[in-house]
Amino acid sequence: MRRTEYLKILHKHLKHLDDNERQDIINEYDTHFYSGMEEGKTEDQISEELGDPQQLAKQLNANASIEKAEQSNNISDVSHAVVSVMGLSLLNFFVILIPFIIILSIVLSLIVTTLSFIFTPIALLVKAVMVGFQEIMLLEVYTTGVLFSLGLILFVITYLITKGFYILCVKYLKWNIKVVKGSATR
Repeated sequence: MRRTEYLKILHKHLKHLDDNERQDIINEYDTHFYSGMEEGKTEDQISEELGDPQQLAKQLNANASIEKAEQSNNISDVSHAVVSVMGLSLLNFFVILIPFIIILSIVLSLIVTTLSFIFTPIALLVKAVMVGFQEIMLLEVYTTGVLFSLGLILFVITYLITKGFYILCVKYLKWNIKVVKGSATR
């Protein structure tokens, strides 16, 4: 593949990068072509050594997504990084998706449970307004207090688990990219 065609394909598939980063990457790979040609290699040999430009762009996009997720602490950035890493290979799709969905469902159920415990006093208040305060039993007040207290404790635990899930996700994605790169070079 010719240098211009290789760089054009690489540029086309570099997504979610700002123009400066994209241009730096293109310049770096253009330098690889010039260095290789100085060593007497043809453009086809150099492009074969560099690998498929689409797969290279996928890896660069995944790395950029993971770095962005690591710096921003935003759940949408993590989900974007997960999608980018899943796109590296079909097997990778299942290796990433299944654990991510399982852990995400556990975290989401914990969040829902925590919120329902915290909002039990409001539910009791609504019941009291609808049926009358004299109809509220002492056991309901006691149960509401216990659930609210558990909700506050779970809030702290949920926060720590969610933060840990985020960090674990980013580390797992980084590890996965290293494994994919390692298997690609063998």
